[in-house]
Amino acid sequence: MSERRETTKRKLVKAAIEVIARDGFHAASVDAIARRAGFSIGALYSNFGAKDDLFFAVFDEHVAWFEERLAEGAAKDDRQAAVVEWMTLLDRQPQQFFVFVEFWAYAVRKPKLRARLAERLATMRARLAEVVGDDTAALVSLAAARGLAMERLADPDAVPDEVFTALAAAAPAHDTSG
Repeated sequence: MSERRETTKRKLVKAAIEVIARDGFHAASVDAIARRAGFSIGALYSNFGAKDDLFFAVFDEHVAWFEERLAEGAAKDDRQAAVVEWMTLLDRQPQQFFVFVEFWAYAVRKPKLRARLAERLATMRARLAEVVGDDTAALVSLAAARGLAMERLADPDAVPDEVFTALAAAAPAHDTSG
């Protein structure tokens, strides 16, 4: 792919993240996304065959964001700190969480999209399992963190940081001796 085309795609994805996080998926028109990126609708459709394709690119960007934050935390060689850092980022960077929620709500209703979503969620669980050392702990941590983020977005005082710390502490320790 040419550098110019890649730059156009990145701008469109960035604009879509902003518009979807602000307005929601169904209200995020391709017109609004193209305008936000500074391109025509034709440019959007020449890079993404349909709104669903653009939305998957947005969700893939969310998965990449998740993996980068997790890697940053894991590099500190403190599993608990890595998990807490990711969990609290959900509400410190709500745009990412809004993208997750919007995409999840849209994709679970469509069988073909649901299967593609399930693949990406499996990737996220696998990455977290690498950090916490346990598949079940990764699943429970993701589910709990997302639920807590929903509660916290609705009522910021309802979920103090200590709840995230306690959740991360409850995950089994990763045995690196072996």
